[in-house]
Amino acid sequence: MPTEERKKLLGELKNSLSGALPEERIISGDYAKTGCHLEVRLSDAGMLRVASVMKEKRFYLETITAVDFPDSFELVYFYSTWHQDFCRLVARIRISKEASPRSVSSVYPEAIWLEREIYDFFGIRFLDHPDLRRILNPDNADYFPLLKSFGKTKLTEEIDDILC
Repeated sequence: MPTEERKKLLGELKNSLSGALPEERIISGDYAKTGCHLEVRLSDAGMLRVASVMKEKRFYLETITAVDFPDSFELVYFYSTWHQDFCRLVARIRISKEASPRSVSSVYPEAIWLEREIYDFFGIRFLDHPDLRRILNPDNADYFPLLKSFGKTKLTEEIDDILC
């Protein structure tokens, strides 16, 4: 059962976000089922506005991840707060495989590391990112290991030869 503080916070969030997004893209969530109190579906153009609203409402950027679909990627941003009451929001963006979404690192500096990790594993390049380079895989890697199309490459075959 949501507390009065959470109801108030969710109402404020919906009002703030509705200025940046069409109302039908803001969906109330069932925390027990989805782990989120509010879900936002948006285009890449609205991500910086949503990040700014979340920062203004004292939410922190919990994490960013990506999902590889056959014809597109989905970027998933999780925001949380403990300021008034615990509240968690998920923002989802569908982008084409060739698209380069905008970095939110100008609003949330911690996104620098999270976006580097997404680049390293999915190959998604973020526009306006201050330091987009591999974070865990070798700099000369010719692969992105979390893509569904990932298979053997020259570098992974060399590593297998060394290890096996």
